[in-house]
Amino acid sequence: MPSLRSPFASFPFIALCLIALFGFGNIAVFYGLHPYLASIGIPSYWAAWILAAEPMAAFLLRPLISPWLRLSNALPVMRASLLLIAVALSAYPFARTIPALLLLRVFHGAAFVTLVSATTALLVHFIPPDRSGQGFGIFSLTTMLPFALMPAFTEALLPHVADASHAYAWMALMVVPAFLLLFPLGPVVRTINAAAAPSPRPDLAGIRHALRPRGVAPMLGASLCIFTASTLLFFFMKDFGASLGLANAGLFFTVSTGATVLTRAVANPLFDRVDRGRLLVATLVLLAFCYAGYAVVRTPVVFLLAAALFGTCMGVALPLAQASLFLLADPTRRGLTTNLALSTMDAAYFVGPWLGGIMLAAGMPRATLFALSAALALAAALLVARAGLRRTTS
Repeated sequence: MPSLRSPFASFPFIALCLIALFGFGNIAVFYGLHPYLASIGIPSYWAAWILAAEPMAAFLLRPLISPWLRLSNALPVMRASLLLIAVALSAYPFARTIPALLLLRVFHGAAFVTLVSATTALLVHFIPPDRSGQGFGIFSLTTMLPFALMPAFTEALLPHVADASHAYAWMALMVVPAFLLLFPLGPVVRTINAAAAPSPRPDLAGIRHALRPRGVAPMLGASLCIFTASTLLFFFMKDFGASLGLANAGLFFTVSTGATVLTRAVANPLFDRVDRGRLLVATLVLLAFCYAGYAVVRTPVVFLLAAALFGTCMGVALPLAQASLFLLADPTRRGLTTNLALSTMDAAYFVGPWLGGIMLAAGMPRATLFALSAALALAAALLVARAGLRRTTS
């Protein structure tokens, strides 16, 4: 954890982490969206598209908005995004048809990706390059906390509301503290903006320039594989846990994300002192074995142990990948490169639930999903090896 002398103990860094925490909290509650859609009579085929609509909107929109976000406009964009997220969450109890759900998910995805992109555009100005591993480790830890807390909390809330859509609506309250944090950020951001060098003109050429440094493209590909593999667990584990007799399926997310958070908290100071390439490749190979192991899990205890191993691997892999990409990037376009990495997450959260839903609708067993996740983790390991992290970022 950051000391009082650490740049990560500054108010702007902490505020941005908290805003991200509240922002991701409204996404973490959708771990049970697939069974909820089945409960209101949505066919499996359309459920896959509804699951994917929110991240699809984020995937398509982020490349358009990221180049235009900077210090001067990030705060107003964040305010508007939080208000739109509150509107989206409040609308879920009223969306019961396929067209209404598709439109709502697209609207929600657009609001969420705008918030996260603007937050990231500010964050890179408060992370020292020589401590990028720690900075992104702390930030990503705060974005993961909701996935440890919200599923179990939502499971406890469900008996007291009409259905899952009303639980989603209650999550609109998380917008309030996030919105309030923006007000004291204003003077700090304006001061930095006045002293900052002009940003490069945002255009497609800028995106091509951001992709030019050696290793950036392979690391973005690895990020896509890592996130896609994990989405196949996130969206389809509730039903799998229930089939094993687990009373509270939210425990999978509590255990796995709790392990991720603990791993990051303990290992965060080491992330800037290790051979990133070798450790990341080894972690991804172990993660592939973990994914494959779910195919033979038959009891709740082993299921939760496997969740802990999965979370531990993710706790190492994600901050190492983020920090390595940060250092590989052109220093003048680190904000843009970081948002391109977030675009891989958007793409994964679109492709993963859509593909998984289609596979299950076609009658394939869940073991097929686990095998696909394992293959994606191995593909990520190969891409990391190709990026040459040891030579470039050690």
